[in-house]
Amino acid sequence: MENLLAVILCGGESTRMGSDKGLLPIRNTIWAKHMHEKLAMFRIPVVYSINNTQVLSYVEEISPELLVVDNAEVEGPLRGLLSVHQQYPDRDLLLLACDMLDLDAITIDNILQEYIRDNQYDFYVYQDTDYAQPFCGIYTRTGLEKVAGRIMIGRLKNYSFQAILDEGCTLRLPVRSQHVFRNYNSNADIEAYFEH
Repeated sequence: MENLLAVILCGGESTRMGSDKGLLPIRNTIWAKHMHEKLAMFRIPVVYSINNTQVLSYVEEISPELLVVDNAEVEGPLRGLLSVHQQYPDRDLLLLACDMLDLDAITIDNILQEYIRDNQYDFYVYQDTDYAQPFCGIYTRTGLEKVAGRIMIGRLKNYSFQAILDEGCTLRLPVRSQHVFRNYNSNADIEAYFEH
């Protein structure tokens, strides 16, 4: 695991929430740092993926050296992942989203154990009935090099995580508990979180 770097993806538009989700308060901290705390027991270094418009806000909360600003020439969440890969090309990346408040240690540990046990795959994710869960997934440097190479020669037309995982050599673990993958996208979602 010494080659693994965790990425907390905070660079989304947060349009449904109406404000930056990573900076929302929760239990005397913010969502982005709350996700970092979930990784503390695993002793994995962490960086935060943000976009250009977020820099001034995030440096007030997080050390600048832990921030990776989007610069990859792709769209969507893949932009954050590939931007971190460009900055840390020798690292495998454990990708989390800042709004996965229910993610638990067992889910993180299970995927880490598979990654340690069998390192022949490009990507390690959980698989739901119909689709893969891209967050709480491990994206190896080898797999990301292949993705970047396909983009460079114009052979990757679909920037969705599902397409990337379908094209790569992907280990898919069964989802043990659906609720741990929930994304909190609205004020109603937050109310539901604090009710359970």
